[in-house]
Amino acid sequence: FRSSPFFLAIRAFLGDDNEAMADNLFTIHDRATTASRVGKVRQIIDKNNQELVSEYDLSVGLIPGLPVRVKGCVVTTAELTATAPETWEMKVRGTKVNGSNVPFLDQYLDDNAVEVPVGEVYQAMSGSVPTAVLKTYYVDEGMRITRDIDDNFFVFTRA
Repeated sequence: FRSSPFFLAIRAFLGDDNEAMADNLFTIHDRATTASRVGKVRQIIDKNNQELVSEYDLSVGLIPGLPVRVKGCVVTTAELTATAPETWEMKVRGTKVNGSNVPFLDQYLDDNAVEVPVGEVYQAMSGSVPTAVLKTYYVDEGMRITRDIDDNFFVFTRA
């Protein structure tokens, strides 16, 4: 989940002085979602390298041990700016859920394109949208290896 623009924005917002707080928040999130399963993770970058779309197929257990699961695809969009050949600056725009398996809610979310304007929320709260910096260490036609501010690395392969 850490490669999502949503979570990268949280980390950038908290800054270097609050790295321990960010790690605690991410650990709490990880533990709170232990009954969840992450399926396919996709990052789609437009041909002009100006937008990144992050998609996570997610299956969330409502109560550990029970076979009831809520499924969907969490989609987060972000603005990309190449600041050097290997460096991107990314600002989160919005997050939504597609393909939910919850009756009635799935159709509502898909039909109405309900999106949380995360970037606008940051703008309203702090006066700016946090900028996450990503460094690409390797890229070819089939694979990209990228690191975030904390040197977490993410490997994406072309599907």
